Amino acid sequence: MVITTVICYLVCWIPYGVIALLATFGRPGVVTPVTSIIPSILAKSSTVCNPIIYILMNKQVRHIL
Repeated sequence: MVITTVICYLVCWIPYGVIALLATFGRPGVVTPVTSIIPSILAKSSTVCNPIIYILMNKQVRHIL
């Protein structure tokens, strides 16, 4: 469960980090507002992934459902 949580966290936040670095250190205008929307939404979805992973992988919670 921990490995899955860490992988999900990285999948959600790495695109945001890459876009932020490109916007900061890349050429001006490389990152448009439209291209920055998807990584920011994906990063915000990280908070939704953790409870879902916990529900799906915890035997005690799954038994109740």
